[in-house]
Amino acid sequence: MIDRPLKVAVVGACHLDRKAQSDAPYVPAASNPVQLRSCPGGVARNLAENLCRLGVEVELVTRLGRDAEGDMLLSGLGALPIGRTGISRSQAAPTAFHLIAVQPDGETMLALADMRIYDEITPELLNNLPESLWEADAIVADCNLAAETLDFLAGLRRDGRKLAFVAVSPAKVVRLRPRLAACDLLCVNLREAAALLDWPPEPVDPVAAATALTAQGVGEAVITLGAMGICLADGAEALVLRGIEGSLRDVTGAGDALAAVFLAARLRGLGLAAAGRRALAAARLTVESEDSVSPRLTPQILEELAP
Repeated sequence: MIDRPLKVAVVGACHLDRKAQSDAPYVPAASNPVQLRSCPGGVARNLAENLCRLGVEVELVTRLGRDAEGDMLLSGLGALPIGRTGISRSQAAPTAFHLIAVQPDGETMLALADMRIYDEITPELLNNLPESLWEADAIVADCNLAAETLDFLAGLRRDGRKLAFVAVSPAKVVRLRPRLAACDLLCVNLREAAALLDWPPEPVDPVAAATALTAQGVGEAVITLGAMGICLADGAEALVLRGIEGSLRDVTGAGDALAAVFLAARLRGLGLAAAGRRALAAARLTVESEDSVSPRLTPQILEELAP
């Protein structure tokens, strides 16, 4: 248990989420009317903001283009208590692009992304950052990073310094297969878990999948199940917690909030189930918001929703 302020280094994606919200069910091969809006997003950026809203000291390591989108994101980060020593700008690649088509019920219908810039987050770039940046209670990274960069981060794992990975997609999560033994915490959805285990995409038993991941070296596995809740396993036990009921506006960012809150809760000594309930409360707050990080997230409201 850590009873002092936590410090976490977060590595990965930071970009604008462009959300096309449909007022009616999608019609293939037709023009579908939508309302388009943008908000700050990216898995690593979302993790960082959620963590700082919990009072965690955060360093964000990411890569932005030298363009208007990069300027906008950097300006927005300046309003948050997030360390920016690890943020660099590319001379060639644009800031990453993410377009999300959202159904009227808030579920994601389609997502399109150009994440080439994150290939520039190389081991050399990370190795040139101040050593003090990595002196953290945990390092958490998303799977937008190249395999060699994930290896570099695995090498930073120490006694007393946890390493956590958050999946991005079934295609990218397979980069973790050779690195599971270095993973203290892994957060995936059910399809990503199946891809990582090289199982058929369905049907997948979440308890079996979580148990299989811990058997392959993962310290703690968190498998998100959408509205059904989450499955947790730590090698000694596996359990399923039901989701917290509420309204649904947009699911974007819910998994990032869940991962951030679970990590912080475990670092602070909460038990597996208690941390899971806090994480579900964070996910519920996020899906009720039109932004990718809920502005309502505080430790106090999490305690109210998941005492």
